[in-house]
Amino acid sequence: MPGALPPRAPGQPAGSPASARPLERGAPRPALAAWAPRPPADGAPVPRCRARDETRREEERHVRALARIVALACVEAELGLRPARQLSAWLDLPTYGKMVRRADLAGRTRPDRGAAGAPQALGARCCAAAEGVYEASATVRLPDRVRAVALRIERRRERWKVTALELG
Repeated sequence: MPGALPPRAPGQPAGSPASARPLERGAPRPALAAWAPRPPADGAPVPRCRARDETRREEERHVRALARIVALACVEAELGLRPARQLSAWLDLPTYGKMVRRADLAGRTRPDRGAAGAPQALGARCCAAAEGVYEASATVRLPDRVRAVALRIERRRERWKVTALELG
């Protein structure tokens, strides 16, 4: 009969291959090959790389959010809608000094404080420049125009600080 199974040996359970033998009592079990994950197909990331990539994406999301918040706060400080001293938590000392001076000069030339309207952050982008260093850009909409802000954000003592800032 074509396709028929080979005959079973006496005492062999049904469904097992004909070459399999039942283990005798007290006989050592055959050694099994050590299990290892199958190597990924070409182009598939290794799990450690995926974890590192996910950490990097999370870090970039955090930096983008920080860039958007700081850009909006700096424009508000320059317009006189926010005290410049509130920027000290985000900016390093030289950048903070530059921003305070800029807000002070803008306040002297602008007689109508707060008349410009509330600015709105439109979005931000970031790019890793080095380990723990990002360069970011953000856009802020005012009632009469849109402003661009460029930032350099560095990790210092487990905190992100803006180390360079340019308002356009």
